Amino acid sequence: MITHLRALVAVALALSLTDCTYRELRPSIAEQQADVPEAVSYGPITLQQIAPTVWQHTSYLDLPGFGAVASNGLIIVDGDRSVLVDTAWTVQQTEVILRWTEQELKRPIRAAVVTHAHSDKMGGIDALHSAGVATYAHPLSNRLAPANDLTPALNELNFDADGWAALPADGSLGPLRVYYPGPGHTDDNITVAISGTAIAFGGCLIKASDARSLGNLADADVGHYTKAVENFAAAFPQASTIAMSHSKLDDRDAIKRTLRLAKDL
Repeated sequence: MITHLRALVAVALALSLTDCTYRELRPSIAEQQADVPEAVSYGPITLQQIAPTVWQHTSYLDLPGFGAVASNGLIIVDGDRSVLVDTAWTVQQTEVILRWTEQELKRPIRAAVVTHAHSDKMGGIDALHSAGVATYAHPLSNRLAPANDLTPALNELNFDADGWAALPADGSLGPLRVYYPGPGHTDDNITVAISGTAIAFGGCLIKASDARSLGNLADADVGHYTKAVENFAAAFPQASTIAMSHSKLDDRDAIKRTLRLAKDL
């Protein structure tokens, strides 16, 4: 557990130092929550409904001297159950998400996909496994996870030559469309859209329309980043709401801004 917490802090610290300077602290958790008045708080988790069947979950890792780092994922209601895209930062925070979907939505999480092997995306995966949730990841994410002190997903997705995942035959991932745009933020970053909505989730690959940098590039493929963003845009041409790991919801200007930043690498 101590090693895992150290890994969490190291990843978040790298992210903070890349996005901010010492004179540019991130807002407090309370300030960030107040900036999204339509969201609701449930313990340490913030939840925002962004479509009739889609919620965005936000968890925070507060680093003294650097501020609170927010990380987003999605909860998609599918019949009498829910599907999760990315865990919270920690096991404890992810347990809260599990409890909220069961007690408030009355739609417990039965399956989850994690978008790459960093703690902000799969740091809470052990909570999912303890709850009997079927978890899915890119094969490379499962190979990289142990080196980052993370537990691999229970299942691996198979991707075709065009980057599309073959979803489980049992329908456990519901309306998700899972796409691998190629290496960008990391070698294993995958993206997700929800059928029947105009929502696409760019994970850590896509940055907000007002972003000043691409954030943490420690594991990035800077040579392929531009192509990965172009692939994401082409894969989901009808997506008008872009969700991202570390920014508020945006429109397709987020893709355009990310592309400009990538071309400057």
